[in-house]
Amino acid sequence: MRFHVLFVMMLVLCGTQQAVSAPARQMGGAACVMAKWQGNTLDYALVTGKSHPVEAQEEAEQLLARKGYDRYGPNVDIRHPQALTNLPHAYVIVLKSDYKTSRGRDRSSYGCGFSAQGYEDALWEAIRDLQSHAWGWKPDRDGYRVIEKTRY
Repeated sequence: MRFHVLFVMMLVLCGTQQAVSAPARQMGGAACVMAKWQGNTLDYALVTGKSHPVEAQEEAEQLLARKGYDRYGPNVDIRHPQALTNLPHAYVIVLKSDYKTSRGRDRSSYGCGFSAQGYEDALWEAIRDLQSHAWGWKPDRDGYRVIEKTRY
């Protein structure tokens, strides 16, 4: 009940005129799509400078499909979108880390970061992205290297 009261109060205070008359925000798109199999990231595709993130994701998936990752096994598609952004212009960093899991297995993982502010912020976003997709990875213990640094 409290939520409904707060929601109604927000609507009354904010009004709807502002939302209707706000200028359209310029949108862009970029995507980082990974080919993953049994815990390892085998390859990636980065597509930037599109008008929407979905366009970038579809193009990145097509790039990986041309390499055969859409049919890696019998009817097995191992392409997974990992990082998307709707920034019209951004700094981009892609990281790679080769490390051992706590059980001693070799792993390779990637992280992609996008930022409108600069490369340092994009690096932090890439570190967070890598860590969110490889839970056992620790940046100070396992390390990483920048494999792609670009701006669009």
